Amino acid sequence: MALELVNLTKKFGGGFTLGPLDLKINDSEILVMVGPTGSGKTTVLNLIAGFVKPDQGSIIADGLDMTNIPVESRRIGYTFQRPSLFPHLTVYDNVVFGLDKRSKKERKIQILNLLCDLSISHLIDRHIQGLSGGEMQKVALARMLVTRPKIMLMDEPLAHLDNPTKMKLRFELRRVLKNQGVLTIYVTHFEDDVYSLADSVSVLQHGNIRYTAKLRSLLADPAISSSPFLSNVFTGGNYLEGKVIRSNAGITIFRIGSHLLETLGSYSVGIKVGILLRPEDIILSKESVKTSARNIVKARIIRIITNPDSPGIVFIHMLLDGFSITAKITEESRIDLGIKEDDYVFAMFKASSPQVVREEY
Repeated sequence: MALELVNLTKKFGGGFTLGPLDLKINDSEILVMVGPTGSGKTTVLNLIAGFVKPDQGSIIADGLDMTNIPVESRRIGYTFQRPSLFPHLTVYDNVVFGLDKRSKKERKIQILNLLCDLSISHLIDRHIQGLSGGEMQKVALARMLVTRPKIMLMDEPLAHLDNPTKMKLRFELRRVLKNQGVLTIYVTHFEDDVYSLADSVSVLQHGNIRYTAKLRSLLADPAISSSPFLSNVFTGGNYLEGKVIRSNAGITIFRIGSHLLETLGSYSVGIKVGILLRPEDIILSKESVKTSARNIVKARIIRIITNPDSPGIVFIHMLLDGFSITAKITEESRIDLGIKEDDYVFAMFKASSPQVVREEY
């Protein structure tokens, strides 16, 4: 399955125009769409779902033009900020509601497996009333996935949940969507959703797609990640991927390139983890020094960028064996350290700094 938007345009009263949009999403990919309020993110989902008709352009799925195909024939799942469930029905009855009698019987085992995958099988006979917000979102997701959609559209489904629930659900959402192999477009205002869920990222501004790139490419490109516009979308972060090689007593060691780095927490040996490291958590030094930081790596400075929106702040982009990272320091500190492009520096950060934002088994 591949989804392609070709010259897709929708005009609204008041002078706002969405598009023309050109976008291609590949099989089983999770694309996270971000942008300011009013940039057109939800309208993109509504156009793909068929709730809104474009003024021009095409929506193509697996080579089939579905621009004018009825909503009910598109095989698209859509989850919203607040799940729309039947409070008088059980979890199981909510999930199977949209299936015909034959499908319900034939797919009972699949449904049970899906509920297990979402960690809500123990709620199967519970009514919706009394469930937590996170549990209700899982039920809503299961109800969409059981219909075997070709495409999943998700409009800020975690927006109204508390932070601990959001963190847990991000892990489970990515795992389940990947297990199901469903092409997904996920709209959000939350930066952490991007790091935890995205294979690729599209950034909308004023109805137009400004950037579309793989997550790591987007964050690794200094010209993009330090742009004034994206600095309003992302507070900034180094996204790294490594393999867990040891985990004991609350300390996990993971390998990135030739480097062994430490983080807090316990994770399964052998899995791939996605790590978020904030630029402001990195300390730089021209010399190797004794410090409480458990992670010390030697890196070459490849670019120094000043953000015009933050006078006195500079971003130091560094290259290591197998990956790159960015530190955020003051211009005064850079001058005091005497660092410039092509210099080698020691980058240091505590084990409490790297945050595991995804796990890949």
